[in-house]
Amino acid sequence: MSERALKIFFRRLSLCVAVICFLGTAVPHAVVAEDSVDSPVPPLSPPDAPPSPSTQSITASAQRIDVIDFKEMDVADVLKVISQKSGINIVAGNNVTGRVTLYLKDVDVRDVLNIIAMSNDLAFAEKDNLIHVMTGADYERNYGRKFFKKTDRVIQKLIYIHVIDVLPLLERMKSAAGTIIADDKTNTIVLVDMPAGIEEMQAFLKEVDVPRTTDVIELNYSRAEDIAEKINPILTPNVGTIRFDKRSNKISVTDIPNKLEEISRVVHAFDVKEREVAIEARIVQVILNDRSRMGIDWQGIVEEYHDLKLIGNFDVLGANDKKGELSVGTLAQDNYEAMIQALTEYGTTNNLSNPHIIAVNNQEAKILVGSSEPYVTSTTTTPASGPTTIAESINFIEVGVKLYVTPTIHKDGYVTMKIKPEVSSVTKTITTGNNNTIPVVETSEAETTVIVKDGVTIIIGGLIKDEKIHTDKKVPVLGDIPILGTLFRSKDHSLRKTELVIFLTPRIISGDSPVADTAMTASPASPAP
Repeated sequence: MSERALKIFFRRLSLCVAVICFLGTAVPHAVVAEDSVDSPVPPLSPPDAPPSPSTQSITASAQRIDVIDFKEMDVADVLKVISQKSGINIVAGNNVTGRVTLYLKDVDVRDVLNIIAMSNDLAFAEKDNLIHVMTGADYERNYGRKFFKKTDRVIQKLIYIHVIDVLPLLERMKSAAGTIIADDKTNTIVLVDMPAGIEEMQAFLKEVDVPRTTDVIELNYSRAEDIAEKINPILTPNVGTIRFDKRSNKISVTDIPNKLEEISRVVHAFDVKEREVAIEARIVQVILNDRSRMGIDWQGIVEEYHDLKLIGNFDVLGANDKKGELSVGTLAQDNYEAMIQALTEYGTTNNLSNPHIIAVNNQEAKILVGSSEPYVTSTTTTPASGPTTIAESINFIEVGVKLYVTPTIHKDGYVTMKIKPEVSSVTKTITTGNNNTIPVVETSEAETTVIVKDGVTIIIGGLIKDEKIHTDKKVPVLGDIPILGTLFRSKDHSLRKTELVIFLTPRIISGDSPVADTAMTASPASPAP
């Protein structure tokens, strides 16, 4: 060959190389099939540090795909679609085969490649912006280890529960290196994690992926809505459900069998008859004499009558200033008669009422010794056309002695008593423009909490009020004569002070014990002298 011919040959050879290099850079994303298995791809990382699906950091992990929907598609075609959607170069060996069925939303490329590799015994490695997909055998030959360990991945098809329901729970259970992929279409879940994490998640799926059953529980003592509130936090998340019916007082629980057993134990623990407290109350009115216009000296009673064994503090507890201060104490034993005798030194005693009530543990009970005073209100309606109408309605207001008691039973035989006494009376009336009479009620109230042993009597004093006494005086026979009788009649107006003393004796009743010798209603009040 002449020198000139050699120059032409090398010039053409250089041009071909340049064209090939240009074409190689002009194809940004491609799925390329390798020509031969006999020329294995050289390792992309040193053999002593091979990449793995759980630890390698690939460029693809930053790329997400909104929707993946394949049904029995050839794996080579699937890789091509992934390359096009993600903008990442993917090279596949010619012995990479298999079929892929996937439906995934908003996933990164790494997760997609992981599940494809798991399903078809494939592997992949990444270098620069190129992902090399190969068989698991090629990967092991190139890198000296398996791409996946058997304990690193589990593909599990769920039967009774939906993957979407358990996915949030599994996400919280996996380690930082773990990956969980859910296939909504096939109800299959792929677990990739450390062996301990895989074991824990498999145990959880085994427990929850069972037929759900429904129990209908009829409650005896508790309200259905209260029990439902207690059970709801222990239901299997996203699996268990609970409904209740107020009318029949039943609850319907749907969950896995193990959880239903736990729920049954909880219901049994709470659906019991509440413990109750039988409260014996005595309300005594003391009409104060002239020496005791400021009220009963409770401290003096304690000092003088040591046999009463009166204990406790007598603090001011927020009664109205003009009504005096509230005094609270306890009787160490039943010395009611001795206490009444002590009160006679301060005035005339009058037993207003001796009611007995039953109070459920932690629930308020009310005692009323008094009356409901009626009054009339009018409502005037003036329409745009037609006559004006006046509608009257009768209302009632409670006056007298009201006592609110909330007991709390303790295991050691003590009872906490939250006590709120209230004393009210009609002091005057107001006449409205429609000639309706509205009563004006004056109220004295206080509130305290006392802890006493079962059977110990609580004493509440200091509820002082002024009472206006109107007395009609007349001469017999002459005072009844019309017109002239006014000369033989007169009206006397006086003011007296009274103090109410309340005795409360709580007695604990077990949930199964019958109530004996206990009345549910208050005795009628005796008229004041």
